[in-house]
Amino acid sequence: LSLPIIKPASEHAYAAYGLYNPCVALKVSDEIIANDLVFDENATIYVLTGPNRGGKSVITCALGISQAMFQLGLYVPAKRLEISPVDGIFTHFPTGADDTIDKGRLGEECARLDAIIESVTDESLVLLDESLSSTGAYEASYIAAEVLGGLALIGCRVLFSTHLHELAGMIDEINARTAPEGAKIDTLVAGIEKGKRSFKITRAKPDGKSYARDIAEKYGLSYDSIKKKIENKPGR
Repeated sequence: LSLPIIKPASEHAYAAYGLYNPCVALKVSDEIIANDLVFDENATIYVLTGPNRGGKSVITCALGISQAMFQLGLYVPAKRLEISPVDGIFTHFPTGADDTIDKGRLGEECARLDAIIESVTDESLVLLDESLSSTGAYEASYIAAEVLGGLALIGCRVLFSTHLHELAGMIDEINARTAPEGAKIDTLVAGIEKGKRSFKITRAKPDGKSYARDIAEKYGLSYDSIKKKIENKPGR
């Protein structure tokens, strides 16, 4: 833990080095993988993609936890953290909400997103984890792009952890649409190294095909793996 370096709210600062999720650290005996996460003039909104169980939700929660611990006057789970206070932490995580009979799952998700947009300011922190997972990739990417464009105009800090690799490919289009007054959006990737999840978060463009390829190979579902199984069956 470290003592946070406090910045004025007007600076919208968040620069974490060696950030980790303390909830995970308390439950595992393995070495904790820490990450750097910096919001700056080139990105106050991030779209984080990567493989399933690659650390996307863990770092999203780590961001929120560090902000909450700071505002409670506590030490923070990072080697170094320069941080401004926020006026609210707004989350849109998967939920077991019952408000789906009239709206349906997608309608319930959209209603919660609308409530967030109505409430946030440029001094807010918004955490979105697998939002819009209740619909197909095309519809989800379209709605998510609209929401991110609106949040960019508001100017709040946002981390959107998502399986929507198509959305990450739309970032340049969203930035062009909201320029010059909108906040900039960039992409983060939860990495894979030598076919294994590294749990390292890097500022890079995603490659969705590589994730799918690694998963297919891991479970023997690549074309070559299936072909070998067929060829090795008795009687062939």
